[in-house]
Amino acid sequence: MSAHSVIDPELGALTWNEELEFWEGSIRLSSSDAFELCVFARARLVADRAISADARRAIARIRTAEDECRSFACKELLEIHNDEWSEGSVIDAGEFMRRLEPESVEVHESGYSEIHFGDGGLFWGHSVGVRIRPDGSFQEAAVEG
Repeated sequence: MSAHSVIDPELGALTWNEELEFWEGSIRLSSSDAFELCVFARARLVADRAISADARRAIARIRTAEDECRSFACKELLEIHNDEWSEGSVIDAGEFMRRLEPESVEVHESGYSEIHFGDGGLFWGHSVGVRIRPDGSFQEAAVEG
């Protein structure tokens, strides 16, 4: 691998994005499809030294949190979908959660993180983002873009 790519023992293959200052890779959660992984860092040193301990703890939490994130997004956004975006085709919680598609995970040095889902047509092509505080508690879910 080049000087800008590494194999991290926990995260696998990562490539440094110089312009955006983050490590890029992929991560599998509970879905069959992988999420793009972006881990922000202040330096492109070897990833195991550049990725903060707080970011690594957040990634460890996220590995088992996809279903919780889907539930939280549903709790926050199902009513909005049914009232404002559904064009009269109301859905239930199960359908809402099933339609969310793996997109990306962003993790910041502080441990703050976001999981982004494709909307599966729920919000006319806008993504769904779930923001997670460094302590692991949910901050918000939002329609993005």
